[in-house]
Amino acid sequence: MKQKEIELLLKTSLESEKKERQRIAKDLHDSVQGDLNAIRNYLLLLSRKIHDDQNRELLEETKNALEQTIENTRLISFKLIPPLLETRGLAVAVEDYFETLSKSSDKKFTFQQNLSELVVPIEIGYELFRVVQEFTSNMLKYGNITKCILSLDKNNDGVTLEIVDDGVAFDFKSCYAQSKGSGLYNIQSRLNSINSKLVQREVMSGNHFIIYLPQKYDQSSPG
Repeated sequence: MKQKEIELLLKTSLESEKKERQRIAKDLHDSVQGDLNAIRNYLLLLSRKIHDDQNRELLEETKNALEQTIENTRLISFKLIPPLLETRGLAVAVEDYFETLSKSSDKKFTFQQNLSELVVPIEIGYELFRVVQEFTSNMLKYGNITKCILSLDKNNDGVTLEIVDDGVAFDFKSCYAQSKGSGLYNIQSRLNSINSKLVQREVMSGNHFIIYLPQKYDQSSPG
C-alpha cells in the first residue's frame, strides 16, 4: 500500500509539474513574446525618424539586445513545453530538440528512428522527453562530450530508446545512490512513473543507456 501511495504521489506531482510548465510556457508565448514583438515594432518606427549617427547606433544596439531577449524567451518556452511534442509527437520533438542543441553548442547530437509509424502516447512521450533533456543537460554540464546519438526502436518486447555518448563514463546506479542533486533522481522518478526500465551497457568509452518501455505504450494513432 505504501508503494502504491508513493507511486500515486509521484504521478500527481509530475502531472502538476506538467500543467504548470504548460501554463508558464503559454504565458511566455502569448504575453511576454507578444509585448516584446510590439516593442520591436515601435523601435522599427522610431528608426525611421532618427537620422544622426550616435542615436542610430544606440538604437541598433537596443534592437540587437531585444532580438536576443526574444530568442531567449522562445528557448525558455520551448524547454518548458516543446510545441512539437503535443502536435507532432515524441520523435519529431526530440529531432527538433537535437537540432537546436547542435546549433547552440559545438557538440553533435543525432537522432535516429526507422519506425515512422510508431506513436508514443503524449503522457508517455512527455516523460521520456524530460528524461532525454536531463541526460543531455548532464552531458553538456559534466560529460565533456563531443557527440551523442539517440535511437528510437521497437522489438517484440516493446519500444526501446537508446542513448549513447562519448563523454566521461559514469555508473548510473552508484551515482544515483550517492547523488545529492535532482538530475538522476528526476530521470529515475519519471521512468518509474511510466513503468519503464533503464539499463546501462558496459562500453569501452563513454556511456550507453537503454530505456525499455512496455509494449502497451506503442499505439497506432496519436495520443
